Amino acid sequence: MSNKQRPWILGVLLCLVFAACEADKSSFVFLEGKALGVMYSISYRGEPSISRQIDSIILVFDATVNIERPDSEISTFNRDGFVELSSDLLSEMILTSMHYYRISRGAVNHCILPLIHAWGREFGNKREMHSDKIDSLKMLCNPEYIEIGDNYIRTSIPGSKIDLNYLDKGYLIDNLSDFLMDRGVKDFHIEFGTDLISFGKNFKNATHNLVVNFPDLAGNLKNAELKTSLKNAAYSSSGNYEKFYVDETGAKHSHLIDPRTGYPIKNGLLSTHIKSKKCLQADALATICMILSLEESMALIQNLPGVEAFFVYSESGEFATWKTPGF
Repeated sequence: MSNKQRPWILGVLLCLVFAACEADKSSFVFLEGKALGVMYSISYRGEPSISRQIDSIILVFDATVNIERPDSEISTFNRDGFVELSSDLLSEMILTSMHYYRISRGAVNHCILPLIHAWGREFGNKREMHSDKIDSLKMLCNPEYIEIGDNYIRTSIPGSKIDLNYLDKGYLIDNLSDFLMDRGVKDFHIEFGTDLISFGKNFKNATHNLVVNFPDLAGNLKNAELKTSLKNAAYSSSGNYEKFYVDETGAKHSHLIDPRTGYPIKNGLLSTHIKSKKCLQADALATICMILSLEESMALIQNLPGVEAFFVYSESGEFATWKTPGF
């Protein structure tokens, strides 16, 4: 090969590599929108035609468990105490929630909505919340009062309501993942709010950048960035370290209610970040660990194979973190 030929051949090879990269990139299909009260984005390498089926799956979930939609099945039940089911989805999700209710010993409860409404936004009604009222509200929050029939769900106690927000997005993401994998799609990335899963090769880097804000007493924010691999893994978080309340002792707590006591939690945990193979597990565990004590949450995660965690908590008025080696 002459010296004159080498640059020409090299140029052709570079053009072919560039064209292959562009073709590879263009093979991804992108979807975005809003469902279950959050924005979502989906990318996958596969047939564009299956995007219609993806849209259908999302629409079914939204019409079933979106508590912000007055015409959803869950909103109909919360309003009337009874709903006829168009599919098995709502009943299956309630049964799944019952599983986490039992293994967490009541730390998560899909019937907690009456307590949340009673306390008000950022516990604005706390002066009205006395022990007798809380005890009566806890009666409404007993999942055993929910009856699941062949094509209906009803409550045996007026005022009982359902909220599956702590696992609905993880449940949907796993359903979409199964749908894609059943159709031979090996490369995809799905995000619903702060819940996500990433499989195979992706147009994105397989690293998830987690930005943690640590507010000081003056309201200033100190930002810390944590990078964690999400290749063939799911991620979910719970809590909000930018919004917290300070009790009479000066300790910081997250704006969450413990369904077991009926009172706001006082465990010092401000946010939990979970990594797992399944997004449903990550979604549920993120909330469970927010309700349990820090020690209980640490023990729970360390006894679950394939689960990694990162916690932000308050200790003696200061912010601190704990994480497993794989996060």
